[in-house]
Amino acid sequence: MAALLLACVWCLLLSGAALRMPLAATYLACAALLVWTRPRDAAPSAPLTALLCGAAGFIALPAWLAGVAVVGRALGLPPPAPPLLEPTAPAWLTHVILAPLFEELLYRECMLPALRARLGAPLALVLSSAAFAAPHLEAWSVLTTFGVGLALGGLFLAGGRIGPCIAAHAGLNAAALACGLPPRRWALAPELAALAAGGLLAFALASTRVHAERSWRCSVRAR
Repeated sequence: MAALLLACVWCLLLSGAALRMPLAATYLACAALLVWTRPRDAAPSAPLTALLCGAAGFIALPAWLAGVAVVGRALGLPPPAPPLLEPTAPAWLTHVILAPLFEELLYRECMLPALRARLGAPLALVLSSAAFAAPHLEAWSVLTTFGVGLALGGLFLAGGRIGPCIAAHAGLNAAALACGLPPRRWALAPELAALAAGGLLAFALASTRVHAERSWRCSVRAR
Protein backbone atom coordinates (compact mmCIF):
# COMPACT_ATOMS: atom_id res chain seq x y z
CA MET A 1 0.00 0.00 0.00
CA ALA A 2 2.81 2.42 0.88
CA ALA A 3 4.57 1.84 -2.45
CA LEU A 4 1.31 2.35 -4.36
CA LEU A 5 0.57 5.61 -2.55
CA LEU A 6 4.12 6.83 -3.14
CA ALA A 7 3.79 6.11 -6.86
CA CYS A 8 0.40 7.84 -7.03
CA VAL A 9 1.65 10.95 -5.25
CA TRP A 10 4.77 11.21 -7.40
CA CYS A 11 2.61 10.82 -10.51
CA LEU A 12 0.38 13.65 -9.29
CA LEU A 13 3.42 15.85 -8.66
CA LEU A 14 4.90 15.12 -12.09
CA SER A 15 1.56 15.60 -13.83
CA GLY A 16 1.00 18.90 -12.06
CA ALA A 17 4.43 20.13 -13.10
CA ALA A 18 3.95 18.96 -16.71
CA LEU A 19 0.53 20.62 -16.96
CA ARG A 20 1.81 23.74 -15.18
CA MET A 21 -0.95 23.53 -12.62
CA PRO A 22 -0.84 25.81 -9.56
CA LEU A 23 1.22 24.12 -6.86
CA ALA A 24 -1.62 24.50 -4.37
CA ALA A 25 -3.95 22.51 -6.66
CA THR A 26 -1.42 19.69 -7.02
CA TYR A 27 -0.77 19.57 -3.29
CA LEU A 28 -4.50 19.63 -2.59
CA ALA A 29 -4.96 16.55 -4.78
CA CYS A 30 -2.12 14.78 -2.96
CA ALA A 31 -3.54 15.70 0.45
CA ALA A 32 -7.02 14.53 -0.54
CA LEU A 33 -5.64 11.17 -1.68
CA LEU A 34 -3.70 10.63 1.55
CA VAL A 35 -6.59 11.67 3.80
CA TRP A 36 -9.05 9.50 1.86
CA THR A 37 -6.86 6.39 2.10
CA ARG A 38 -5.86 6.96 5.74
CA PRO A 39 -7.11 4.35 8.26
CA ARG A 40 -10.18 5.65 10.06
CA ASP A 41 -8.99 4.26 13.40
CA ALA A 42 -5.72 6.25 13.43
CA ALA A 43 -4.91 7.51 16.91
CA PRO A 44 -5.57 11.24 17.43
CA SER A 45 -2.99 13.61 18.88
CA ALA A 46 -3.42 15.91 21.85
CA PRO A 47 -3.89 19.58 20.83
CA LEU A 48 -1.24 20.70 23.34
CA THR A 49 1.32 18.35 21.81
CA ALA A 50 0.62 19.66 18.30
CA LEU A 51 0.88 23.25 19.52
CA LEU A 52 4.23 22.60 21.21
CA CYS A 53 5.63 20.84 18.15
CA GLY A 54 4.44 23.62 15.85
CA ALA A 55 6.17 26.19 18.05
CA ALA A 56 9.32 24.04 18.14
CA GLY A 57 9.37 23.83 14.35
CA PHE A 58 8.98 27.60 14.03
CA ILE A 59 11.70 28.38 16.56
CA ALA A 60 14.13 25.79 15.17
CA LEU A 61 14.58 27.40 11.73
CA PRO A 62 17.83 29.35 12.45
CA ALA A 63 19.46 26.35 14.14
CA TRP A 64 18.34 24.07 11.33
CA LEU A 65 19.73 26.29 8.59
CA ALA A 66 23.02 26.72 10.45
CA GLY A 67 23.43 22.95 10.73
CA VAL A 68 22.56 22.39 7.09
CA ALA A 69 25.09 25.06 6.06
CA VAL A 70 27.86 23.27 7.97
CA VAL A 71 27.03 19.91 6.37
CA GLY A 72 26.66 21.43 2.90
CA ARG A 73 30.05 23.14 3.07
CA ALA A 74 31.63 19.91 4.32
CA LEU A 75 30.18 18.12 1.28
CA GLY A 76 31.60 20.79 -1.03
CA LEU A 77 28.27 22.16 -2.26
CA PRO A 78 28.43 25.57 -3.97
CA PRO A 79 26.76 28.49 -2.17
CA PRO A 80 22.98 28.22 -2.49
CA ALA A 81 21.00 30.65 -4.62
CA PRO A 82 18.57 32.88 -2.72
CA PRO A 83 15.24 31.00 -2.54
CA LEU A 84 12.21 32.54 -4.27
CA LEU A 85 9.67 32.21 -1.47
CA GLU A 86 7.21 35.08 -1.10
CA PRO A 87 4.77 35.10 1.87
CA THR A 88 1.64 35.25 -0.29
CA ALA A 89 -1.69 33.64 0.59
CA PRO A 90 -1.19 30.74 -1.88
CA ALA A 91 2.29 30.16 -0.43
CA TRP A 92 0.90 29.93 3.10
CA LEU A 93 -1.80 27.51 1.96
CA THR A 94 0.65 25.38 -0.02
CA HIS A 95 3.64 25.24 2.31
CA VAL A 96 2.09 25.55 5.77
CA ILE A 97 -1.11 23.51 5.38
CA LEU A 98 -1.12 21.23 2.34
CA ALA A 99 2.54 20.20 2.08
CA PRO A 100 2.97 19.22 5.77
CA LEU A 101 -0.33 17.33 5.68
CA PHE A 102 0.25 15.12 2.66
CA GLU A 103 4.02 14.69 3.12
CA GLU A 104 3.73 13.59 6.74
CA LEU A 105 0.83 11.25 6.03
CA LEU A 106 2.78 9.69 3.16
CA TYR A 107 6.39 9.54 4.31
CA ARG A 108 6.02 9.25 8.08
CA GLU A 109 2.65 7.63 8.83
CA CYS A 110 2.47 5.33 5.79
CA MET A 111 5.95 4.67 4.41
CA LEU A 112 8.07 4.68 7.57
CA PRO A 113 6.13 1.95 9.46
CA ALA A 114 5.91 -0.20 6.31
CA LEU A 115 9.68 -0.06 5.85
CA ARG A 116 10.35 -0.51 9.56
CA ALA A 117 8.40 -3.78 9.58
CA ARG A 118 10.73 -5.18 6.91
CA LEU A 119 14.07 -3.42 7.39
CA GLY A 120 14.16 -2.15 10.97
CA ALA A 121 13.81 1.41 12.24
CA PRO A 122 17.26 2.88 11.32
CA LEU A 123 17.19 1.88 7.65
CA ALA A 124 13.49 2.70 7.36
CA LEU A 125 14.19 6.17 8.72
CA VAL A 126 16.96 6.77 6.18
CA LEU A 127 15.01 5.42 3.18
CA SER A 128 11.78 7.26 3.99
CA SER A 129 13.76 10.49 4.46
CA ALA A 130 15.52 9.94 1.12
CA ALA A 131 12.16 9.41 -0.61
CA PHE A 132 10.89 12.61 1.03
CA ALA A 133 13.93 14.55 -0.20
CA ALA A 134 14.10 13.11 -3.74
CA PRO A 135 11.38 15.27 -5.40
CA HIS A 136 13.07 18.50 -4.30
CA LEU A 137 15.85 18.04 -6.93
CA GLU A 138 18.20 20.98 -6.09
CA ALA A 139 21.21 19.88 -3.98
CA TRP A 140 20.72 22.22 -1.02
CA SER A 141 17.00 21.55 -0.99
CA VAL A 142 17.59 17.79 -1.05
CA LEU A 143 20.08 18.06 1.82
CA THR A 144 17.72 20.22 3.87
CA THR A 145 14.66 18.06 3.34
CA PHE A 146 16.59 14.87 3.98
CA GLY A 147 17.63 16.22 7.36
CA VAL A 148 14.10 17.39 8.07
CA GLY A 149 12.87 13.92 7.17
CA LEU A 150 15.28 12.32 9.63
CA ALA A 151 14.13 14.67 12.40
CA LEU A 152 10.43 14.25 11.72
CA GLY A 153 10.80 10.51 11.29
CA GLY A 154 12.57 10.34 14.64
CA LEU A 155 9.73 12.35 16.18
CA PHE A 156 7.20 9.90 14.75
CA LEU A 157 9.13 6.88 16.01
CA ALA A 158 9.47 8.44 19.46
CA GLY A 159 5.86 9.54 19.85
CA GLY A 160 3.89 7.19 17.61
CA ARG A 161 1.57 10.00 16.45
CA ILE A 162 1.51 11.86 13.13
CA GLY A 163 -0.06 15.06 14.48
CA PRO A 164 3.17 16.33 16.10
CA CYS A 165 5.07 15.70 12.84
CA ILE A 166 2.52 17.66 10.79
CA ALA A 167 2.62 20.50 13.32
CA ALA A 168 6.44 20.66 13.47
CA HIS A 169 6.66 20.56 9.67
CA ALA A 170 4.07 23.33 9.38
CA GLY A 171 5.88 25.41 11.99
CA LEU A 172 9.19 25.12 10.16
CA ASN A 173 7.63 26.10 6.84
CA ALA A 174 5.75 28.96 8.50
CA ALA A 175 9.02 30.27 9.90
CA ALA A 176 10.60 30.21 6.44
CA LEU A 177 7.75 32.38 5.14
CA ALA A 178 7.48 34.69 8.14
CA CYS A 179 11.16 35.12 8.96
CA GLY A 180 12.68 34.82 5.49
CA LEU A 181 15.47 32.63 4.16
CA PRO A 182 17.93 33.24 5.68
CA PRO A 183 15.97 34.51 8.72
CA ARG A 184 15.90 38.31 8.83
CA ARG A 185 13.22 38.89 11.49
CA TRP A 186 11.55 37.17 14.43
CA ALA A 187 14.35 34.62 14.80
CA LEU A 188 16.60 33.57 17.67
CA ALA A 189 20.32 32.95 17.45
CA PRO A 190 20.97 29.37 16.23
CA GLU A 191 22.21 28.17 19.62
CA LEU A 192 19.21 29.57 21.49
CA ALA A 193 16.87 28.29 18.80
CA ALA A 194 18.25 24.75 19.17
CA LEU A 195 17.87 24.81 22.96
CA ALA A 196 14.35 26.24 22.88
CA ALA A 197 13.12 23.90 20.17
CA GLY A 198 14.67 20.89 21.88
CA GLY A 199 12.99 21.77 25.17
CA LEU A 200 9.60 22.19 23.52
CA LEU A 201 9.92 18.86 21.70
CA ALA A 202 10.92 17.07 24.90
CA PHE A 203 7.88 18.50 26.68
CA ALA A 204 5.69 17.58 23.70
CA LEU A 205 6.87 13.96 23.76
CA ALA A 206 6.17 13.76 27.49
CA SER A 207 2.70 15.15 26.83
CA THR A 208 2.17 12.55 24.10
CA ARG A 209 2.97 9.71 26.49
CA VAL A 210 0.61 11.10 29.12
CA HIS A 211 -2.16 11.47 26.53
CA ALA A 212 -1.59 7.90 25.28
CA GLU A 213 -1.75 6.49 28.82
CA ARG A 214 -4.99 8.35 29.54
CA SER A 215 -6.52 7.13 26.28
CA TRP A 216 -5.52 3.56 27.11
CA ARG A 217 -7.04 3.78 30.59
CA CYS A 218 -10.27 5.20 29.19
CA SER A 219 -10.50 2.39 26.63
CA VAL A 220 -9.92 -0.22 29.37
CA ARG A 221 -12.66 1.27 31.55
CA ALA A 222 -15.04 1.40 28.59
CA ARG A 223 -14.68 -2.36 28.16
